[in-house]
Formats: sequence, C-alpha cells, structure tokens
Amino acid sequence: MEIGVTVYPHFVTKDKTLASVLADVKIKNYDFVSIFPHTLGLIKNGVVVEKKLRNVETTLRGVGIDYIVRMPTSVNLRDHIYYTRHFRVARAIADVAIKLGAKVIVMQSGRTGRLDLEIEAIQQLADMVHPFDIKIALENTFSVKDTLYVVENVNRENVGFALDVAHAFLSAQGDADKLLEDVKLGTDKTIILMIHDNFGKLFPQVEPEDALAYGVGDLHLLPGEGNIPFGKVLRLFGEVPLLLKVKNPEKFAKVPTKQGLIELLTSL
Repeated sequence: MEIGVTVYPHFVTKDKTLASVLADVKIKNYDFVSIFPHTLGLIKNGVVVEKKLRNVETTLRGVGIDYIVRMPTSVNLRDHIYYTRHFRVARAIADVAIKLGAKVIVMQSGRTGRLDLEIEAIQQLADMVHPFDIKIALENTFSVKDTLYVVENVNRENVGFALDVAHAFLSAQGDADKLLEDVKLGTDKTIILMIHDNFGKLFPQVEPEDALAYGVGDLHLLPGEGNIPFGKVLRLFGEVPLLLKVKNPEKFAKVPTKQGLIELLTSL
C-alpha cells in the first residue's frame, strides 16, 4: 500500500526548510508527498519560474521521495469572467508537473459558474499531460456525485477521482452508512484516496478557533480523532494510494510511521 503525506505551505518556514520537512516524512517510511508548487515560488503571473523550479527539483531528488502536485484551491475553471487567468495558472501547474516528473495532479472541481467551461478546460489539460503519463485527480469538495459527474463528462482515460473521505463524511452529515454508499459510487474511478478525520457536522457555523470545540467543519484531524470508520472505507478498495491530509503543524509532527498509520486505519 502506497501512502503519502500532504506538505501544506505553512509547514515550510524560515526555521523548517522544505528539505527538512521532506526528510521527516521519509524517515517515517512514507512513499510520497503532495506539494503546492505555487507556494514554493514556482509560478508567477501564470508563468513557471524556471530558476526556482530547478532548486525545488534538486531538493526533491536529493531527499529521494516521490511527489504529486496540487493545484491552488483558488482555481475555478467554471469562472467565465476570469476564466483566462484561472486557466493560465492551471496550465502552469500542469507544466510544473511535466518538468518535475510528477505523475499525479490533484485539483478541486469548481463550485459555481459554467460547468461546460470546466469540462472543456480539464479535457485540454488532460490532453496536455497525457503524453507524459500524468493523471489528473479531481477532489470532491463535498459531494461525491457532483465530482463524479465532472469526471465522467470529461471522459479522458487519465482523469479520475481524488476521493476525500472526510469531505464525503461531511456531505453525508456524519451518517456512516450514507458515507459508505457514496464512497462505493467512486471506487472504480478513484486515483487517490484522501484521509483525515472530522465529526461529520457542518452546523452551526462558528469562528475557526471554535470549530474543534463544537466539532464542526473540515477539521483535518488525524484518523481516530473524529468519527470516520476508515477500516470499513478501506475494505471497499484494492491497492489504491492513500494521502494523509493533516493541516495542524503540531499534529503533523506527531503523524505515526507508515506502518503505524496502516494499523490505526484498519482498526477504526
């Protein structure tokens, strides 16, 4: 089982370099990381910054860990007003993936706007990266069905599903049976399975600093700290890669080894 860890932008600081963060992940025997190229200074005004690209490539290869790339969450290819700007950034990320040799690009589907624009744009991106054996994985912001609709209409062999279990749990409003039903819809199309925990509650809406106390929202907890039945979810899949998404730096530092995470997930 391949398991990776998301390296969120705020994990890299003046006191903690990218190389240091990657080394910590590798020591725990994880197989790959997910990186955000735009936050590493690799894209400026929709164009790849070649000079900085070489530095990041040297760091990644020096540590010796595989990697996938993540689109900015601001990318909305349904936005007909600023479509050109969004597409320039999305295309630049695809270019970075090609030049770094990453094999997966993860992106969120847009929430509002023209669906036909998004489908056409993803088709163009998929055709661009296909010769380099790169896959595009669309992440469900919440609804599994909505994201699968986009994947199916894009209709490209190298476009699939980045199934975020925690987002699906929120969409199911904490109903474990409904979660499993929704997840089953996406198993065949899933390129990567994203894991983090929450309590399946969206309301009431509270201030960010109050969210954990109320147990609401997309908390990005370590598995076992919320209510998601990961053991049952994993039994629905074969050998699909997993990606751990923990945003809190302190929790990130306490992430178990790869084997420890496997044992934890299967016990839930």
